[in-house]
Amino acid sequence: MSLLDSFLSKAPKLEWQRLKNNDKNLPPLYRSAVFGGWLISNGYEGGLTFIPDPKHQWDGHSYPIID
Repeated sequence: MSLLDSFLSKAPKLEWQRLKNNDKNLPPLYRSAVFGGWLISNGYEGGLTFIPDPKHQWDGHSYPIID
């Protein structure tokens, strides 16, 4: 086993969940729980954004505005 194979076998894996979307013109969106919040990906272009949510309370629907 090469060094790279050894690293990849131990690397954490992201579990992606598809988010519901009512707009047929938008690409599918996915989320994955990470330390301190969520990674959001559009799945096509490879863009990522981070949404802070330390307790992972977001249910995947509309994100509440926090004051």
